[in-house]
Amino acid sequence: MSNAILTENVSATNCQTLPNSATSNQFLPVGLDVGNGAVKMYSALGEDIMESYVLYLSERATHANKGYVEYLEGSRSDLSGKQWISGTNAYYQSQTGITRVTDDPNGKAQLCLQLLLSTLTNQSHRPEWFLSIAASVHDGKVFGKAIRSALEGTHKVRLNGKETSVTIRVDKVLEEGSGVAVALKSGYDFTNALLFDLGNGTAIVSVFNGLQLAHRDVDQNAGVEKLIDAIATNEIVRRHLLKPADRHLIRQGIEKGDFSYGTRNDGWTFKDAYIAELPKWFEAGLKPFVKTSETRIQSATEVIAVGGGSQLPGVKTLLGKKGIKVPDNARWLNAKGLYMVALRGQN
Repeated sequence: MSNAILTENVSATNCQTLPNSATSNQFLPVGLDVGNGAVKMYSALGEDIMESYVLYLSERATHANKGYVEYLEGSRSDLSGKQWISGTNAYYQSQTGITRVTDDPNGKAQLCLQLLLSTLTNQSHRPEWFLSIAASVHDGKVFGKAIRSALEGTHKVRLNGKETSVTIRVDKVLEEGSGVAVALKSGYDFTNALLFDLGNGTAIVSVFNGLQLAHRDVDQNAGVEKLIDAIATNEIVRRHLLKPADRHLIRQGIEKGDFSYGTRNDGWTFKDAYIAELPKWFEAGLKPFVKTSETRIQSATEVIAVGGGSQLPGVKTLLGKKGIKVPDNARWLNAKGLYMVALRGQN
């Protein structure tokens, strides 16, 4: 693992040839955080989020819902002629047919472009898009070049039934969490900061010396997905539903904060199952993970937790007992920092 924050630094001369009409000031700086649970885009147009689900369709949809993309032609010839829908609408169309980023170790590289294009359907239609992207990935040495290759180029598509051209250049690919350091550096002491990134699929601890990444550990067994699986198969849940729960509905109920399950359960919630499983998840996954960093914690100028896992009900209190701070809007900090990096590349 390189000690530098930057795993890829792609100059304009390294990118694929861009249309003559594209000048540098036409490119919209974008921070792109493709997570196992959701893809987040941060730009001057605002914050856009979409669940990391992709459903490939065998034929054109008769009605174009949010997240619907038809790939006509372009730099990704492997996608030519394909159509898909992403996010919650993919789940609504086929709960068992969706492909999730978390289903494959290479899922972020395989699905990053599909998810990015789908996320653009949240915006007003444009005949042309020019995007200058700073992205992140959990292992830059292994996946950095694949992420760049998957995104870059010009893609002629229909977004929600309207034809457009999307030209993408990837200026930088950073290790996950590096965007957080950029976003928080002005308000926190990053002289020797310890950052826990509690994601859907993984938990990552990173040590920063300023904006220099000095050390990193990744735990594949401490992500929020493990907690969701435990709740879905909890006896309380199975007793009520007479079967394991749908993971998407469990996630949805947690994110809403009311622990409701779908729309047809007459006020029943899985709160008791959540209360039962949260400490087990913390003890089995996060606590040992935190413990391995105890020697570093003793000299850390800041100890911070971010990511979707840090936003779970009750987790901030558990982390607080360990002296770990959870900043406001922690779920968006990586994407925000990536946007700041992309913005600097335009100046």
